[in-house]
Amino acid sequence: MAARRPTTLVRAAFWPAGVAITIFAVHLPSFLHRLLDGDEAIYGSIAVLMNMGGDLYGAGGVDNKPPGVFWIYALTFRAFGAYDLTAVHAVGFIAMAATCGLIFVVTRRIADRRIALLAALFYGVLTAAGNPRLLASNTEIFMMLPLTASVLLALQRRWFWAALLLVAAGAFRQSAAVNLVVLGLGVFWLEEPARRWRAAQVAAAGLVAGLITGALLIALTGSLPGFWRWTIATLVGYASTNWTPAFVWMRARDSVLPFLVDMAVFWIAAFALATRWRALAVEVRLVVVWLVVAMIGSLAGGHLSWHYFIQAMGPLAILAALAFERFPLRRVVSAAAVVGIAIPVVAWWSFDLVSDPLTYDFNRRPQHEAVAAYIAAHTSPADKVFVWGDWPALYVESDRVMACRFPGFLRGFARGSDVAPNNWDTAPDVWPLLESDLNANPPALIVDTAAGDWSDFAKYPMSDYPVVANLVSGHYHQVATIDGTVIYARNEG
Repeated sequence: MAARRPTTLVRAAFWPAGVAITIFAVHLPSFLHRLLDGDEAIYGSIAVLMNMGGDLYGAGGVDNKPPGVFWIYALTFRAFGAYDLTAVHAVGFIAMAATCGLIFVVTRRIADRRIALLAALFYGVLTAAGNPRLLASNTEIFMMLPLTASVLLALQRRWFWAALLLVAAGAFRQSAAVNLVVLGLGVFWLEEPARRWRAAQVAAAGLVAGLITGALLIALTGSLPGFWRWTIATLVGYASTNWTPAFVWMRARDSVLPFLVDMAVFWIAAFALATRWRALAVEVRLVVVWLVVAMIGSLAGGHLSWHYFIQAMGPLAILAALAFERFPLRRVVSAAAVVGIAIPVVAWWSFDLVSDPLTYDFNRRPQHEAVAAYIAAHTSPADKVFVWGDWPALYVESDRVMACRFPGFLRGFARGSDVAPNNWDTAPDVWPLLESDLNANPPALIVDTAAGDWSDFAKYPMSDYPVVANLVSGHYHQVATIDGTVIYARNEG
């Protein structure tokens, strides 16, 4: 009997090890590129300003995202160095892997260990099988860790902590709030009628405690009025700008359709299970609701980037795994399902491995690297730089600090369209702040990406924006042109 025990332990560890190795393998491209997404450059640029003493949502950087992602980037840079994106990618991978573990625990409450491992594997695969932006250490990958923990605690009827962690998820992305539906239905479905009111009160206390804690943390690291101005007040305008037909179709074509088509095996399995609603256990019904509200949250802003759908990948992975347990499949069908998952995963893995994550180009050195190299060669680490356009990656790649609180302009906007450029980051109160920053921190170089039409910015030349135009005409001269991008240096004396 003693000789059989090591063999049993090896067998028990074989499948978890296989799942872990597979998940790491499909996420490997995230460790082979410095930047995976322009959003990472935004978070990194702001985090560097924060670590220099600036207040988030103030002089330390402005964005329309909640503070959680900036706290993580700032803390990581403090520990490993400014603009160390490899460390950030490692932190993002750890968050994703921990979420896989929570998905295993959630599924294990409903099904056996084998299916729980399958659900964890599915989440790991789903979060890698897409363009490089999906692999980035973005808000969604961090949000899913507390959000999944909140669902698990709701299933355990630990309402205070489920609510508290729901607020923690909202610290990364506003759309986490849709899970209030899951929390409320959890109270209604899982508690006895006599205990529902008490459970609701406990959950409400958790929400209040989370909001108070978050407000205190923002007050310590940033600006509460700025938080309200940039992350709450901008939401309606941001969504309305994105919900233009041409922009929605472009985004749907590039993200929604590939997400649905490439991951069709998961969607077919989850939908087949959901149609058995009356036969489903309460816990499974709650996961179905989680998937529905997660898709609503992913789509609500109208921006429709692929990584937004990470919010739906947790419940999708669980339901797909449960479907494989519920519906006996013939070998040929099982084999087809495996092939249907493997082909897009391998195809995207190959693409993410060799393409430039910021431009999706092959076969040549990306021009943004040449511009960044020029900036680094013609400035000192103490110098600050200003980039006109939506290319904060130049700050990261040149290892230089931005001269203002705005890492880019017309972010998330349908650039190149006929829509008037009245974006949240070009609002009237932006320009006095920008002018104040540039006067306080005169940039050594100004980089005009609109001249080269980078990211469809040609329709917004600096000459149309007096604060920038006056600064350049009065104090700067042209020194270089790289791939259409014009670089200006400060006049001497």
